[in-house]
Amino acid sequence: MKKEAQFNQWIRRQFYEQTDGKLVVQRIENTTSNGVPDILVIMQDRVLLVESKFETGKVRPEQSAFQIKCNEVIKDSVNKCITLTAYPKTKRFVMRKFDSSCIGETGIEDPCPVTFSLDPTGFKDFFNYITK
Repeated sequence: MKKEAQFNQWIRRQFYEQTDGKLVVQRIENTTSNGVPDILVIMQDRVLLVESKFETGKVRPEQSAFQIKCNEVIKDSVNKCITLTAYPKTKRFVMRKFDSSCIGETGIEDPCPVTFSLDPTGFKDFFNYITK
């Protein structure tokens, strides 16, 4: 895995495997609004919006603002708006979820990351984590 596009393909494949293909995974191409996540995942019982990053956890202010707004609207539901970052050199990927608790006195603070191994077992752990 050498690029974000390959990470996105991996994410898609892993979601299909975890749900036996009973979902829709769609890359969101958006040139009109900054901050909208990269991937829409529609499962039978929930919807995920995923911002994908490659070898950097840096999220632009408009991306974190979108996630905060989105997660506040859906906070009492099973739906989520998250960031997934791949770190192939260390064989891990990291999930971050920006919400109102990330707003501090100095601005938007990075939420506590949750780390998984960058392999099918790690993705299964991630999937179980977000669907519990």
